[in-house]
Parts: sequence; structure tokens; C-alpha cells
Amino acid sequence: MAVRDFAIELIEELLRDEELGLTEQDIRFYDKGTTAEADQEMDSHIRWKNARYFNDDSNVIRSSVLIVQLSAGEHTEYVNFQVGELYRLYRKDGMKKVLPAVKGDIKDLRATAGQQFALLERLEDYEAIKPRLIIRPLNYDNNEKVLRSAIYRRTGDIALVLYISLEPTVHNGIPILLSTMVRQDIFQLWDVEEQAAFDWAMENTMRLQPPVFYYITGKPGGPSGPPKVPFMEDESIRVDFNDPLAPVLTTEQTVNGAVAAFYPGVLERLHRMAGEDIYLVFTGTCDLHVHPVNGPMKVSSMRRSLADMNRNVNKRDEVLSRQIFRYDGEKKELVVV
Repeated sequence: MAVRDFAIELIEELLRDEELGLTEQDIRFYDKGTTAEADQEMDSHIRWKNARYFNDDSNVIRSSVLIVQLSAGEHTEYVNFQVGELYRLYRKDGMKKVLPAVKGDIKDLRATAGQQFALLERLEDYEAIKPRLIIRPLNYDNNEKVLRSAIYRRTGDIALVLYISLEPTVHNGIPILLSTMVRQDIFQLWDVEEQAAFDWAMENTMRLQPPVFYYITGKPGGPSGPPKVPFMEDESIRVDFNDPLAPVLTTEQTVNGAVAAFYPGVLERLHRMAGEDIYLVFTGTCDLHVHPVNGPMKVSSMRRSLADMNRNVNKRDEVLSRQIFRYDGEKKELVVV
């Protein structure tokens, strides 16, 4: 069966599902290289996806996609399925594996869409949105197009971006944290100083996702010790950052955990623990490694390790930086090496 025939069969199966209640207007299939210019909302969605995930201004479909739209009032949410990935699963295990996976994703989003739409209707109310403001770290170079309409601060090739946290959802038993980027046109409606909102969002992120040390390969106190250790309030906690088993810095939830390096007071605390200036290696959006400047790890080795991580391990949206940073404790500055 060809890919297009597979997509048609999948759409027919989704339309037959009475529980989903989808119509032909709710499902779109686009081949690679096509556009959605006839549908302005869908065209805008595709442009945003290309900007967000490919740093591309184009409205041309990058790979064959099935888009399911869920509407409520004036708001529409979209679920995107890469047809090539589904087709490979179909070739291996048949429609019996593909259909439940697709239906599950649609149901998961629909379960939280109502709450999200209710929140989005209050976007103009800063006091209502304020408790949900957070900061997410993104690689600037990979997201330069979408960041043109965002509120952010930049350090090297890292952009700290203002987001609104949405209601979490669960997919296949795994909690998923959802958020939406604050656009400049929405921010202008709030009548608030940009720096004040940004500072609040950073402090709020720290409350919601406190910084921790995460022991990936070993645990303090033996095998039964906790893998995640809060450290900001306990000056007695010590870490030998020269130890190959030293923990990484992240947050309690780990998702977007590299933002912990930019929390108030965190770099100062790390500097006191190391007893000297430190290098920071952001191995992804979720965590980072700390190395003393006078330690055994050389900057050249850090660069090679980071390049290998970004090239062979991280997905494109997981890359946070391609640079090595140094924290100067005397000047209290984070600079690119």
C-alpha cells in the first residue's frame, strides 16, 4: 500500500469512530511540498510549525502530515501526525497498532483542550495569566524566526523565552507539560513593564521547578540514595565537580531543566561549591554539566563532547547551545568562552 492510500485508509477509520466525532473538515492530509494556502488558519499553523521546528519562514509542508483540528468556540487546537512515521509503523504492525496510537493522541489533547481554551480567552488579563508565566530555554539560532514575535532575553546562543504554562496532560502514562509562547502583540495588551514580567516569570519558574542536582550514573549515599538532590537551601551539601560521576544541574521536573542555571542565586551557589570560576556545558534543554575552570576537563574536550551530543544524541528541538560558557564569580557574569 502506498503512503497516500495508507493516509486515506487512516482518515476513513478516524471518521468512522463515533467517540471521536470528527468530520471531513476536521482532518487534513498534506503531501510533502504542498501548501494550505486555501485555508488561512491552517496556513498560519503550518507557517508557525515551520518557524518553530525548522526555523523556516515557508508555508510549504516539509514532510507528509496529517493534521486533526479540534475546535471550541473561537479557538482551534491542532494535532500533527507525521505520516512517514505512522506508515513505517503500519508496514511493521498494521493498522491495529497505528489507529490506537493516533486516537490516543487526539483524546489526550481533547481532554485538556477545554481548560486551555478557557485560559486563552483570558489572555488579555495579566493578573489572571501572571501565576502561569514561566521561562523556557531555547537555542536562538534554531529558533530565530519564531523568536521575532516573542519576549526573550539572550545570552550567547541561548534565548530565555517568556511562556504561559497550560494544564498538563498524560500520554501513555507519561505526564506532559504544555505551554504556549507569549507573543509580542499579546504582551502589549498587559500594560506591564517587560523586565518586571520577565523577572516575575523567572522567579515563578523557580518555585514551580526548583533546581536540583541529578545523579545520572550514581546516587549520593549509596544505591538507595535519592537521584535528585535540592541544594539551594542547604549549604552543607558538597559536590566534587571534578568527579566523573558528579551530578548534572537540572530542575525537579527535568523538562527544560537547563533554565535552572539562570535562576537567581544558582550560579553564585555553584561558584561557592566549586571554590572558583566554573564552565557550564549545556548538553540539552533539560540539564547542564558544571566543570571548575582549573579542573582536569579542558575546554577543547568540552567542545568535542558537546558537538557530539548535539550531533548524535539530541533532537533538533533538544539542542540548547553549541557554545561553552564561563561564570566569573568576581564580576558575577556569565559569558561565552
